Amino acid sequence: MSSRKPIGILAKDLGERLARFRLSRNLRQVDLAEQSGISRGAVARIEAGEGGTIDSLLRIMQALGLADRTEMLLPDASLSPLDPRSEIGPRQRARLPSADERLEKPWSWGE
Repeated sequence: MSSRKPIGILAKDLGERLARFRLSRNLRQVDLAEQSGISRGAVARIEAGEGGTIDSLLRIMQALGLADRTEMLLPDASLSPLDPRSEIGPRQRARLPSADERLEKPWSWGE
């Protein structure tokens, strides 16, 4: 069974958090919209988990002083400096595994 939440629930949770944060700063939706440079309706939709754009979300986060927390949304995928592959640099695209890689048995403990 997958432990992933449906997108609608994630959006609703995030929207509720944004609304609570906004209210903790004693801001009305119209005030946040003005500071963000977006419409009050866009703020209301995002807070309700009913959609919006990444641009609108980032504008809201910036207006709330949360722009530095955007890195928490997605961890850095850079390789470890101890990994020799790090010398290659960040990946530019994904590829399918080769036939040999698909046939290899995955490593596991105790075998």
